[in-house]
Amino acid sequence: MPQLKARSGTSPSVRGCIAYLTRDGRSLAADFINCCEVDAESREVWRQMDETRKLFGNDVPARSGNGRARTFEHLIVSPDPRDSVDLTTLRALCTAWAERHFGDYQVAIYYHDDNRNRIPHAHIVVNNTNLADGRRIAPKLTKGAFRRMGDDLQDMARAMGLRAFREDYERRESGVIATVTQDSARTRAERAIIAERGYSWKEDIRQRLRCAVKLSWENAEFLESCTALGLGCRMDRRGDWVFSIEGHPTWQVAGRRLGIDYSRRGIESQLAVGRARCKQRAERAQADRLRTAIAHIVAKGGPAPSILGIIDGKEFTVKDVADMLDLCEELDIRSMDDFDDAASYTIRESVRRELKGAKRLAESLGYLPEHRPREYGGRLLEKHSHRSSEPSCRRHSSYTPAHSAPAQSYSHVEIGER
Repeated sequence: MPQLKARSGTSPSVRGCIAYLTRDGRSLAADFINCCEVDAESREVWRQMDETRKLFGNDVPARSGNGRARTFEHLIVSPDPRDSVDLTTLRALCTAWAERHFGDYQVAIYYHDDNRNRIPHAHIVVNNTNLADGRRIAPKLTKGAFRRMGDDLQDMARAMGLRAFREDYERRESGVIATVTQDSARTRAERAIIAERGYSWKEDIRQRLRCAVKLSWENAEFLESCTALGLGCRMDRRGDWVFSIEGHPTWQVAGRRLGIDYSRRGIESQLAVGRARCKQRAERAQADRLRTAIAHIVAKGGPAPSILGIIDGKEFTVKDVADMLDLCEELDIRSMDDFDDAASYTIRESVRRELKGAKRLAESLGYLPEHRPREYGGRLLEKHSHRSSEPSCRRHSSYTPAHSAPAQSYSHVEIGER
C-alpha cells in the first residue's frame, strides 16, 4: 500500500527544500507540472515558484499578525516494499495523481531510493498558489480533503495492480472487524485529554504498541516487546488482541477499538512490511538492545505510567521513544553520526530540535552505535553519486540522470530508469 505523508513548508523560499531533494545527486529523476527545472529565462524551479507567490501576493500571511505563510506543501508517496515498484510505475502513479489533485498548481516531483533497500519513493512539492484563481492552497488541504486524496491514491494504486490500504479495512477477514479509522477511534474525551496534555491510558497503549511494532518483525517478537513495554496481551473471541497496562487490570481495550493500525490484522500487516524492509542483522541486534533497556526501565516503574525515565533532568515518555524510532526510520538514521549528518542538511529548525532530542534519547538508551555499520553502506551523505542532467521544459517536463538508460515513452511523461 502506498503511504501518503504531508509536511507544510513555511520558509520564505522553496529553494531550501529543492536543494535538499537534489543534493549530492540523490534524485533519480524528476517530473514537473506548470513549471520546469530551468525555464527560458534561466529561472530555476524554486525561483519560478517564489515569483508566482509574490505575483499573487501569497508570500505573506493571509491575516495580519506574526504568523508565517504556508509557502508550499511537501508530500511523500512511499510504495509498499512488497510490491517492488520500479521507477517507471512510480512516476506514472505520482504524475497522474498530482495532475488530478494539483493540476492548477506548480508541482515538482523528485524520486529517491536513498533508503535501506533502495526502494524508490517520491517527494512532491506543491507551490501554495492556484494559477487559475490565484488562491492559496491552505483552504484546500483540510483533513477530509487530504483523506480523500489518500483514498484516491489507493484506488489508483489498485488499478495499477499494486496493494491498496483500503482493502485492509473494507474487508472482514480472519474474524477481525476493523470498521473505524485511526482518527475516529479517539473519543471526544480522549481528544480533550490529549489537547490538555493530560494522561489517557488508551493513548498510552497506542504509543507502547507503536514502539512494539517498530522493534518487532514476527508475532513472537511483538509479544516479547509488549511484555518489555509493560503491556498485557490476550486473544478475544473475535480473534483480535486485547491489550492492557500491567498493574491496571481495568485498563484494557481491544486493538480494533484503538484504530485500524492497532487491530491484529493491522499490526500483522505492519510486521510484514517490516520484514520486507529489514535485511540487516545489525538492525535486529539494535532492536534487541533497546527492548532490553526499556524492559529494565519499565520494571523499575516511573512517576506516571507513561514516564519511562529522566534524561538531564527532563522526563521522557513512551511517545518520545516511538517518535525517535519513527524519525530514525524516516531519515535512515543507523548510527549516532547520522544524527549530525541529518541535521546538517535539514532546513527546518523544528526538525533540528527533533534530531537533537532523539540523539540524546538514543544515546541514553544505547540504541545506536557511534558509527554507521558497514552493512548499511557509508555515512548518510556519502552514499550518493554526483548527477548532471539536461532538463526539458513543458507542461509535464522531466529529467533523467545522465547515467540513466535511454528515455522511453509512457503516456505524457518521459520515462527513464536508473
